[in-house]
Amino acid sequence: MIVADASWVIALRDPGDAHHRDASLLNDQTTNESIILHQVTLAECLVAPAKLGVLDDAATALRAAFDIADTDDDAPVRWASLRAVTGLRLPDVIVLDTAIRSGARAIITFDESLASKARERGLDVNSAAP
Repeated sequence: MIVADASWVIALRDPGDAHHRDASLLNDQTTNESIILHQVTLAECLVAPAKLGVLDDAATALRAAFDIADTDDDAPVRWASLRAVTGLRLPDVIVLDTAIRSGARAIITFDESLASKARERGLDVNSAAP
């Protein structure tokens, strides 16, 4: 199981993104694993489609492509603690927490700060095509 960061999902869906090629190659390598998006990550991925007027179609496509993680009542306390310890932005903390809580083997991201903190916690990081 892999938890996806918005940086990868956005790059995967946008051919003009600087990371699009790597995102596509990484996607091809993960076809046998389930990929989880947190609801907050999903919201991040939907900002551009909302601006373009294709929000509903994009939301439907993303929900079909990924498993969407729920938020539990204790999540805000964990997020605050992780943010205080790691210094990561809240959306990245949520990706890291989702990976830890779900028992994921890896995260997939192009964010180096998030990748570093995930590695410190024993998670594999898929961040660039070999």
